[in-house]
Amino acid sequence: MESNWKHGLAASIAFAVGAAWAAEGVRPGDKPLVVNGDLSLTTLDFDAYMERVPTDRRDEFRAQFERINPTVDALWVRRVTAARARTSGLDKDPIVAARLRQAQEEILSEAYLADVAKNAKVPNLEVRARELYKANIKQFTLPERVAIQHILVSTKTYPRDVALARAQEVYQRVTAGGEDFAKVADKFTDNHASIEIDALPLEKFEKPLPDALASLQPGQISQPIESQYGFHIVKMKQKLRPEVKPFEEVKDDLVAMEKQKFIDDERTALVDAIRADPKNEVFADNLRGLKTTLKYPTDEEIKKIKPNVRY
Repeated sequence: MESNWKHGLAASIAFAVGAAWAAEGVRPGDKPLVVNGDLSLTTLDFDAYMERVPTDRRDEFRAQFERINPTVDALWVRRVTAARARTSGLDKDPIVAARLRQAQEEILSEAYLADVAKNAKVPNLEVRARELYKANIKQFTLPERVAIQHILVSTKTYPRDVALARAQEVYQRVTAGGEDFAKVADKFTDNHASIEIDALPLEKFEKPLPDALASLQPGQISQPIESQYGFHIVKMKQKLRPEVKPFEEVKDDLVAMEKQKFIDDERTALVDAIRADPKNEVFADNLRGLKTTLKYPTDEEIKKIKPNVRY
C-alpha cells in the first residue's frame, strides 16, 4: 500500500509539477501537492480539509505522515472522480445538483454563524461575572481537604488474613519501629500511585476512610482501616480548612461562560428571526405530502415468507 502511494502520486507530481495547477484559484504561498494536466490538489485543499479536524487534534494530525498521506490520496481520488462526473454531466442531474447546493449551503451556513460569533459585540462581562460569583459563593468554596501519605495492602492481592497481618506489620514498622513512612510505603503498598495524596476532600475517599481521617491530627498514623479494597495505613500530613476561591482565580472562567452564553443568544435570535420572517410561505399540503405510509405485512404474508429471505 505504501509502495502504491509513493509510486502513484510521485509519478503524478513528476508528470506535471509546475503545470496548469496555476489555472485554478490559488492563494499566496499555496503549493501544489498533486498535478495532472488541468487538475491539481494544493496545500489550500489540505488546509480546507483540516477544518473538519477538531482544533486541538490538528497538530497531532499534521505530525503523522500515516495520516497525511492517505488524506491527500483520498482528496486526489475525489477530485479526479468529481471532475469525471462533471464531464459525464452528472452534476446536471436534479438530485445531484440539489445535494451539491445543500453541501455548499451547509458549509456557508456554518461559516456565517461562526462569523456572527466572531463579530458579536460582546459587552464588558466582568461586572456580570462578579455578580455570579457573589450569588453562587458556595460553588466556589473548597471543602475541608487533607494531605496524607497512604499505604494500601490489597485483599485482591492477598487473602484477607494475610493482608491484615501484613498491614499490622506495616503499622508497627512506621510507629514503634520509627521507620520512614514513605520508604515503607514504597516497599509494601499495592498502589504506588496513592502513596502521596495532596489536598483531597474527605468525601472523595472510600468509606470508611473519611471518618477515620477526620479524627487524625497532623503527624498521626492510623491503625489499619479496612475498606472494600483492603487495609489502609494513613499518615496525616496536613488538614486544610474550607476556603473560598478568590474572584481573580475564577474570573476568566466566569467571563468565558457568560461570553459563550451571549454568543449563543445572538445566534439563537438570528435563527429565530429567520424562522419567524413573515415573508416565509409554507406550503402545508406539499409538506404533508412528504410523509409516506409504512405498510406492515399481515400474519398471512409473514407465513408465506421463505426462511432466510429478507422481507
